[in-house]
Amino acid sequence: MKERIDVRTIMTGNDGKLFLHVKNEPVLLAEIKEYEIKANFANIEYKPVGDVQQYAIPDKVKFTLNFTGAVIRDDLTIAPLLKSIKETGAIPTYDFQASAARNTDGKEQRLVLKNCLPDGDFDLMTLKAGEVVTRQQSFVVNEVPYFIEWIDGTK
Repeated sequence: MKERIDVRTIMTGNDGKLFLHVKNEPVLLAEIKEYEIKANFANIEYKPVGDVQQYAIPDKVKFTLNFTGAVIRDDLTIAPLLKSIKETGAIPTYDFQASAARNTDGKEQRLVLKNCLPDGDFDLMTLKAGEVVTRQQSFVVNEVPYFIEWIDGTK
């Protein structure tokens, strides 16, 4: 008999959450509409003499977090960011935790993102008539993300 995937175990975007660590406690960012965590790998190309094949040599990796959310509160990211820049000239870093859970069996994955530094365009506020006020924020994750819980293939 051919094994089949149990589609009930497939997670959707409805199963995810993003938390910001405040004083070492995770605070749910319930206003987040969407987020993405990515690893961007870069290699050095190498083609030795006498070989038609080109090779890749691992060089670097960059981890990023991007999210968009409705503007509900300013006290977690924007206010501390602007206050720090104004008072000390320093750009603060943030710690996040991303999670996704399966409704069918309660299994969950949790990924920790530490030492996240604001990067690129960082919305203070985006307004469009007749639409929800949102912010898009981007971070470089300056420590390798790690799982504190993960989903394996066992049932």
